[in-house]
Amino acid sequence: MNISFFLKPKIEVSYLFDDCPVRQALDDMMKSGFTAIPVIDHKGRYIGTIGEGDFLRLLLRKTPEQLEKMTVGEVERRVRHRSVSIDAKMEDMVELVTAQNFVPVADGRGMFIGIVTRHDVIKHLRDTCRAEKN
Repeated sequence: MNISFFLKPKIEVSYLFDDCPVRQALDDMMKSGFTAIPVIDHKGRYIGTIGEGDFLRLLLRKTPEQLEKMTVGEVERRVRHRSVSIDAKMEDMVELVTAQNFVPVADGRGMFIGIVTRHDVIKHLRDTCRAEKN
């Protein structure tokens, strides 16, 4: 099965630009309710994922004055979330989706096109198991 079946398109996903001020990014994350958000550049390429732990470490290490000058792209991220290609098969991303709440998906040019969530993958597996029982 191709992962495009599970894709939540970019238009439905919260994401941040790498030049977004940290203060705005914190506000956006709080409003979204998510614990991690993909980061892209203005060309649309996936840069990485920033999580609440990254922000917490930043808040503990930097002064308010330093934070005012920082962008999301400058925040040190503890975990490097890998993306997968839209052409990937489920088998190619099983390990990633078990370790991350979502897996960023890029097209053949490396452009961010959306995410696959762990929730959707588990729901599909549950439904498949139920169907096999019947």
